[in-house]
Amino acid sequence: MSTDTPTRPATEQAQAQGGCCGSNPSGCSSQAAAAPAPQPIQLEVPAVTEHVTDPAAGDAIVRISQKAAVEVNRFMSEKNVPDGCVLRIALAGGGCSGFEPHLGFDNRIDEEADQVTEQFGIKVAIDRKFAMFMQGTTVDYLDGIDKRGFKFDNPNATSSCGCGKSFSV
Repeated sequence: MSTDTPTRPATEQAQAQGGCCGSNPSGCSSQAAAAPAPQPIQLEVPAVTEHVTDPAAGDAIVRISQKAAVEVNRFMSEKNVPDGCVLRIALAGGGCSGFEPHLGFDNRIDEEADQVTEQFGIKVAIDRKFAMFMQGTTVDYLDGIDKRGFKFDNPNATSSCGCGKSFSV
């Protein structure tokens, strides 16, 4: 028998007809059509942003982020912190890993021992004896659903505890 149309392989004919016998849309059991490869899910990862710090405080031992400054100002107004107080950054021995940083307000400044900087309109004081442990640290404020509060990002820390409240150098 002669036909004018070229003969196609059986698998192509089966796929064109919707299956091996034409009635099974999923194809033959002996030669199932290959499923398309699953595409990877593309997740949007937020870009890592640097802390926005006050450029005027470039020589500060510890810098506070703009978010931290907003929170400190809010706290100062809510708690009626007296004028002339400084944000005191200090280290205490203890915690799981050795040193635990602290924030508080102080109305005393030791001109010889303290480095005092103004960052986003807030006077920030830290005793210079902590410089070797805290140089380059940024204090940020987290207000997420899973973490809330002030966070110290210390590039000198060689380890920290699981709760993130203390560090060692």
